Amino acid sequence: MSVKKNIRNALLLLIFSLPVYAESGFFDNYVYRMWNSFGGLSGTTATDIAQTSDGFINVGTYEGLVRFDGVEFTTVKKASTNDFQFASVRAVLEDSRGNLWLGSNDEGLQKISEDGNKCYTVKSGLPNNSVRALAEDKDGNVWIGTAAGIVYLTPDGKMLTPQFESGTVPKGVIAISLFCDSSGNIWLVTSNEKGLFVFKDGLFRIRTELDKFGTYFVSSFSQDLQGTYWAGLNTLGIARLKNGKAELVHTGTILDTSPTWAIHVEKDGSIWFGTERGVVVYSGGSFHEYKEMSQTITKINKIISDREGNLWMATDHNGIVKITQGKFNVTNYGIASNAITEGQDGKIWVGTDLGVRCYENGNEVKNELTEYTAGLRIRHMATASNGDILVSCYTSPGQLRYGKDGIKSWTAEDGLTGNKVRVAIEAESGELYVGTTTGLSIIHADGSIKNFRQIDGLENEYVMCIYQDLNGVVWVGTDGGGIYLFKDEKIIGVYTTEQGLAGNIVFKISQDKDGSYWLCTGSGLSYFPQYDSTHGIPEKAVTLNSEQGLGTDSVFQFFPDKDGNVWFTSNYGIASAVFSEIKDVAEGRSEKVNVKYYNHNDGLDSDGPTSTAVSICDRNGKLWFTLIDGIAVYDALLRTSSPVMPLVSIESVTVDNKEYKDECENIVLKPGTKRVEIKFTGISFDAPERIRFTHKMTNFEDDFSAPSSARTVSYTNLKPGKHTFYVNAINGEGLMSDQAESTIFIQKPYIYQMPQFWVIIALIAMTSIFVFFYLKERAMRRENIRLEKMVRERTFQLAHEKEKSDRLLRSILPDKIAEILKDDIHSIGENFSDATILFSDIVSFTKTSSGHTAEEIVSALNKLFSLFDDRAKAMGVEKIKTIGDAYMAACGLPTKNPDHAKVMVDFAKGMFEDLAEYNKTAKIPFNMRIGINCG
Repeated sequence: MSVKKNIRNALLLLIFSLPVYAESGFFDNYVYRMWNSFGGLSGTTATDIAQTSDGFINVGTYEGLVRFDGVEFTTVKKASTNDFQFASVRAVLEDSRGNLWLGSNDEGLQKISEDGNKCYTVKSGLPNNSVRALAEDKDGNVWIGTAAGIVYLTPDGKMLTPQFESGTVPKGVIAISLFCDSSGNIWLVTSNEKGLFVFKDGLFRIRTELDKFGTYFVSSFSQDLQGTYWAGLNTLGIARLKNGKAELVHTGTILDTSPTWAIHVEKDGSIWFGTERGVVVYSGGSFHEYKEMSQTITKINKIISDREGNLWMATDHNGIVKITQGKFNVTNYGIASNAITEGQDGKIWVGTDLGVRCYENGNEVKNELTEYTAGLRIRHMATASNGDILVSCYTSPGQLRYGKDGIKSWTAEDGLTGNKVRVAIEAESGELYVGTTTGLSIIHADGSIKNFRQIDGLENEYVMCIYQDLNGVVWVGTDGGGIYLFKDEKIIGVYTTEQGLAGNIVFKISQDKDGSYWLCTGSGLSYFPQYDSTHGIPEKAVTLNSEQGLGTDSVFQFFPDKDGNVWFTSNYGIASAVFSEIKDVAEGRSEKVNVKYYNHNDGLDSDGPTSTAVSICDRNGKLWFTLIDGIAVYDALLRTSSPVMPLVSIESVTVDNKEYKDECENIVLKPGTKRVEIKFTGISFDAPERIRFTHKMTNFEDDFSAPSSARTVSYTNLKPGKHTFYVNAINGEGLMSDQAESTIFIQKPYIYQMPQFWVIIALIAMTSIFVFFYLKERAMRRENIRLEKMVRERTFQLAHEKEKSDRLLRSILPDKIAEILKDDIHSIGENFSDATILFSDIVSFTKTSSGHTAEEIVSALNKLFSLFDDRAKAMGVEKIKTIGDAYMAACGLPTKNPDHAKVMVDFAKGMFEDLAEYNKTAKIPFNMRIGINCG
């Protein structure tokens, strides 16, 4: 009897647990986040929500329209700086033409368009200025539900009032919502009893199939992908309408008793219901209640899906909510998983603190190994070359090998250095290298074991990891003793911090496809390029840590995926980076790497990995991460199968403290503009905090900037001309916006910065130079003429003076001597043996001249002596000199003359003749005496 009772209880437990697991399983991979007045939203009540074509999430609030880019909220409402006419927003709609329609609480309807803004009120034909609902039909008509009736605007701007079927509704209907179905019919939900209408044949007609439910109030309405209509009937639950029939659907969730105010149909066909007490999803024929969210969320007014598939909700008291399907699929064991390996058959093996778990095609399976290891603490798992699974246990039975022949075990009793096995690998030669907390063991194919302890050169016996490199050298990382290199079962080197290792606690060792080494330590990530490790330790490694952008100084594991990224685990959780970027940093081509960390918002609901855990990338590109409380799977192929590129938008431009918001396309900068600041944003709601930007200003920089999370950039002193600013957004998955957002700046120049100015200046300069040289040349010509004239004058004067001096010289000296001396004054000495000299003077000259002036005396002497000179020249006599009143002459020198005596006598006679002639007219008559000497 007790056996049957136990079986019955087990079956009951299984039956009752299935729905719970189903509900819990559906939302396991979903995460949600709220924003309210404490998170930047203006107020806690969100009346409506919509994503516009520019990517922004637009939220209707009692404080206006709030636009959200995932990071920053911006409130828009009437102000002195704009022409908006609304202070609050209750309904939001972007029509097919890109116009934004905002229904306000008491200011009518606002249309925001590139063609201009316009406000519609009761003066324009609205039944009431309180607009509660908006919808667009297939003809482009915009339907407007107010607190006192319904109207619609045609595309050409005509406002028309639809009629209701006679007797169906009292005057002054209050609209709750409007909906356009797949056939183009407009459905209206009102606050009245039995308030569900469809517009057909020019009239709003009530739906009678709901009458069987008695008195009812409709709170929401929608249509699924199969054409079935769903209606929230307040506290009556959910009704399904199909083929003219209606039925209440019993869900077993809060939908059955709580009013449903929002219904949203996803692209995958699932239906999301927003109630006063939380969210329920209908998917796969079952209803799933988001119980975790139901504890905090109250009254959901609207549910939408954005372009990336995230769900957004406008709530009454919790602001807005984003629900995202996490990037990671987490399986919570409640215990730590320590190692994962993939078998040759594609099975995934997970070693945990309570044994081995096995997954085949995503489903957990049981086998001999999982049963054998149940309750054992597993520290490491690996796959041998023949497909066997190596299992390292932290207690007896020590090291296991599981294959076709069953399970083989090695313990301390079999010769291992200890039963606390940390890691084991199979070497190329087939030996098993087994690391324990008390040494290293090498298990040979024949069963013999060789051990290494302190006595054998392994100074630190606590083995943390083992890796065989491409050269066949086995690297053994220890807990505090660095790395030991083994070749042919001999230690060939020890590598520690003294030789350049980042830290002596070594968690993992690996090589990339280029053969470069990456060593994960407790003090950073060490890197060095490929080298011949058979000759010993490498040269000093490069250390990467938080200073290079890793965000941590302790790296547990470092491994690549199939998309060019590298993943690493640390105390801060799971992170990834572009492998080429991190290698550029390691090799000095870049200073920092951009790393993205994953957290609860990505579906990673865990406390993270442990330092000794081993994660993998399987053959299909899925990443399996060991966690302190289970495992997480990241499917990169699923994430990138239908990527949605981020959008980018320039929000504002500030020019020398003047801000431009709505006119950012072409901005003219006045001369002397000093600073231009550009603010931009990226739209990607998967992980908005991870968006990076790259930008470029033409004619200022040649290349786009390195990706950065900064959302503003400044430029100073732009040179005159046209500059185009481009900015791209890069989302958390590394995807760049399809098209860069741009704006044009036209920097006006000062007059001296204009090319024409410099052309004119050049012309003026050239003209000035020409004129300068022309005037200078003319002045030089004039100067030359003046100088030439002066030279001629001076030359004439010099010639005259020379002639005078020559005459004087000849008057004093013989002509021959004078001719010699006039060109070169020097001493002349000659000897004449036959010549005649004449000496003469004036008798009583002193007495004669005493009564006359010096000028009269000189003039008289000059007149007399000139007569003598003329005669001397005519007779071939050489005048020697005149001294006062004395006159000396010679003949026979310097030219020889045999008749010199006769000539000189004749000359003396002639002198007396000249004296007589002179005295005839002289004012001062003279008497002379003459003496002649011959020899």
